[in-house]
Amino acid sequence: MSDDIWIAGLNHGAHDSSAVILRDGQLIAAVEQERFSRRKRAIDQPPVDALRWCLDYAGIKLADLAAIGLGSDLDALGRWMGLEPRQRRTELPLDDPERLLPRSVFGDGHRPPLVPVSHHLAHAASCYWPSGFDESAVLIIDNRGEDSSTTLAHAATSAGIDVLTSYPVEHSLGLYYRIATQFAGLYSKDGNAGKLMGLASYGRPAYDAALRYWDDGPHWDGVPPATKSGAALPAERTAQLLAFFEEGCYPYTSGLRDDITAYMDFAASVQLALEETILGLARDLHERTGSRRLCLAGGVALNCTANGRLASDGPFDDIFIQPMSHDAGAALGAAYEVARQTGRSRFQPVPMRHALWGPEYHDSEIADALGRHGLPTERLEPDALVARVAAAIADGAIVGWHQGRAEAGPRALGARSLLGDPRHRKTLVRLNMIKQREMWRPLAPSVLAAHFDKFFIGTPNPFMIVAAEVRPEVRARIPAVVHIDGSARPQAVEPGDQPLFASLLQAFEIETGLPLLVNTSFNTAGMPLVNRPEESIETFLATDIDLLAIGSHLVTRR
Repeated sequence: MSDDIWIAGLNHGAHDSSAVILRDGQLIAAVEQERFSRRKRAIDQPPVDALRWCLDYAGIKLADLAAIGLGSDLDALGRWMGLEPRQRRTELPLDDPERLLPRSVFGDGHRPPLVPVSHHLAHAASCYWPSGFDESAVLIIDNRGEDSSTTLAHAATSAGIDVLTSYPVEHSLGLYYRIATQFAGLYSKDGNAGKLMGLASYGRPAYDAALRYWDDGPHWDGVPPATKSGAALPAERTAQLLAFFEEGCYPYTSGLRDDITAYMDFAASVQLALEETILGLARDLHERTGSRRLCLAGGVALNCTANGRLASDGPFDDIFIQPMSHDAGAALGAAYEVARQTGRSRFQPVPMRHALWGPEYHDSEIADALGRHGLPTERLEPDALVARVAAAIADGAIVGWHQGRAEAGPRALGARSLLGDPRHRKTLVRLNMIKQREMWRPLAPSVLAAHFDKFFIGTPNPFMIVAAEVRPEVRARIPAVVHIDGSARPQAVEPGDQPLFASLLQAFEIETGLPLLVNTSFNTAGMPLVNRPEESIETFLATDIDLLAIGSHLVTRR
């Protein structure tokens, strides 16, 4: 063990806290704090449980770490906020060692150094180093990272990441979309930007939504210039942009939660403005770098519809989008950057082909949890399990699927999933009712990668993060995953990366002729994805899920 270079990374910010572990630059474990605390996005929670699990999984102690990378530079953020150093440590203590590495949890032994990495560099590293590209353009778009909201960079294996341009927070795309979500009455602290994206498909772009791409970057055209700076800037820009929307966009008032249809055309206008601005940034970046490849991260990179436009209409041949593009991914990027600095000759990142880097629970633990609830189960070999589950789904069942290591990032990708039959629109209705979601929100498909082109026009992606057009000739066969505009956000599943989930898709194809399932996150409204067997069992018992496939155990509702 002494020959290995172990590096941890933490996102230690006010939301989406997370931890990762690298060994010689290779990812070993990654998990978000919310999966343990059960508070969605882990707002104001340090990633203590996440780090403890990563260390336990890797079989090492805190003292074995050479260093811990932090996914933002709070001294730089404090300067942007106008805080004196002493004020910063008092008012922004998120990197306090006792907060991150409490002795009550990790003991009194050696503490590895905490190494801050600028937030956008962390995002850039999180998408470039696991991309598998020798060189690439890099685009980071989020609310803000220290004093920047959008960053253009170029990266190469030999030279690292070279930042070309960063745009300030005044015209932040992430802040823009958050304020638009607030105007439509959809915003909450646990994150609902995806709702605005889904709503946009029901409307038509009809309004001036302010956002433009000019030669010198993104701008909020028609919105007064900012007069404030630092910590006061976001509140001022929020008030200014809300006033712009209320003046020019129907229904001319914010937050009519009881009439979401009033905001459909507004949502379409905002989504189009965002897509055109991202395309402008991408074209500029392509001209500057000459690269044929793009790496993308930052919270705005979770906008599947914009990613679909970028893949189809953008100037790049290949795109890698980090599945943890939100701030949880900053932990991964910080770890990569510190690992590269610490052991350059031993830094050997490998391409990220799947997102299954979280906790896994043994069958004995699953059996104990089922026993505590008095649930009778059948224990099946893998082939028998997938055959039974595929037949049940084909017969109309909704199945809770808890298998193997959990996904890192916000998408369910075949480890902690709710699954259903795509052939019937009622599957969408049932799943939205189970999850307590609005009925107008779409659900996504998982499809065997070899069959992707038979069903979709677009770019295959394993992370359910790039929208594609559903081929018109197959839409009637899979109505549960076709959104109102004919799109979907498919996950392309490779058997070599996810053998058990791929086996289930193959078994469903035998049953129905379709190598495709409805796949949505195994949770209910306001809750994180299930993690431990206990949470999957409790969600099963509290909802209308028909069947629970957890490890080798199959549980049917009495």
